[in-house]
Amino acid sequence: MHVKKLRMALGMVGALAVGAATSEASAAEVKRLFIGVGSMSAENWVDFVKGATQAVQSVDPNIKITVLQSDFQGQKLLSDLSSAFAGGCSDCIALVDTASIAFTKAIVEKAHEAGAKIVTVYNRPEDIHPWDTASDTWVANIAFNATEIGKMTGKSLCDALGGKGNIAALGGVPDNPPAKRRLEGLNKALEECPGVKLLDTRFANWAATEAQNTTRGWISRFGDDLNGVFGSNDAMGMGAIAALRESGLNGKVKVTGGDGTVAYWDLITKGDALSTVHDDNFTFGAYGAALAYAAAVGDISLDKLSHEQRDFYLKQKLVGENNVAEVLDGYRNVDLTKFNYDALKKDFWAQSAGQIGEGDMK
Repeated sequence: MHVKKLRMALGMVGALAVGAATSEASAAEVKRLFIGVGSMSAENWVDFVKGATQAVQSVDPNIKITVLQSDFQGQKLLSDLSSAFAGGCSDCIALVDTASIAFTKAIVEKAHEAGAKIVTVYNRPEDIHPWDTASDTWVANIAFNATEIGKMTGKSLCDALGGKGNIAALGGVPDNPPAKRRLEGLNKALEECPGVKLLDTRFANWAATEAQNTTRGWISRFGDDLNGVFGSNDAMGMGAIAALRESGLNGKVKVTGGDGTVAYWDLITKGDALSTVHDDNFTFGAYGAALAYAAAVGDISLDKLSHEQRDFYLKQKLVGENNVAEVLDGYRNVDLTKFNYDALKKDFWAQSAGQIGEGDMK
C-alpha cells in the first residue's frame, strides 16, 4: 500500500480505536516509566529519552522516569527490568530497546507478569509480534527502516564516487537485526552500482574507537585504493574520519554515517563526512512512550488496533551537504512541547512509514 494511503488508513482506524478505548477494562494510573536504552553516552538515546519524558510528564510531571542502560547487552537489561518489576508493576509502563532479539520475548513476558504495558524498539524476533505474544501487554514494536538507512547512504556513496571506486564497510553488532539490515541496504545499493567494489567488511560494535582502529588498518592495507568508508552509524563514521584525518585523507575518502547526530552533521558541513540518515529520536521516544501510556490508561484498545498500528517504521531522511543546514537548524531549535501527550494523541501514527515487512526482523 502507498505510504500516504496507509497513513490515512491508520489515522482512521486509530481514531476508531481511541474512540472505543473506554471499554479497556485494565485502565490504570501510570506512576512510573522505565526506558531501556543502549547507552546514554550516545546522542540518539539522549534525545529518545527526552522525547519519551516529555510525552508522559506533559500529562503528569510526577511520573517517575528510570533510564536503564543495557550497554547493548540484552541479559543486563533483562536483569535490571526483572528487579524493577519485582513485586508487580501495574502502575508502570516501559519503552525499551531489548539490545538483542534473543531477549525480547523474555523481557515482554517479565512485563506481562508484572502487569506493565511495554513498547519495544528495533529488536523483535521475526516469529513473534505484539498481537500474538502477551498481546494485552506488548503494545507495539517501533523501528526505523535499517535497510533503507544502508541503501540511502550506500547510494550517496556511489553517487559521490561517480559510480566507480573501492569502499570498506563498518558494521555494528553481529547478532543485531538493525546492524545486519544496514549492511543489507548497502548491498542493495551496490547491486545498483556495480562499478563500486566492497573491499572488506568488519564489525566495530557501533563504537568510534573500534572503527578508528579498523580504518587505520584499511588505510595501511589498501592505501590509495580506498575511496570510501560505509559507517553503519555516526559514531563509527566519526571513528573512520578520525583515522583518515591522521593520514590527511579526511574529505578525500568519502564517509557515511547512519543515525543523524549533531556532531556528524557538523562534519558534513566541514566536508569531512558525506552523508547520514536523520532518524528523529525525539519523535521515536515520544510516540513510543505515548503509545505505552495510552494503552495503560485506556486511551487505546489493543484488541482494536491493526497490525500496522502495532509493528511499524517511522519516517526518516537522507542528510547531505544540500540539506544539512536546514536539519541542524531544526534540531537546535526543537520545540519539545510538540511532543506533549495531547498533541500526540490526535494521531499516534502520524509519523508512521508503514508496517514492518515480513523478513525485516531476521
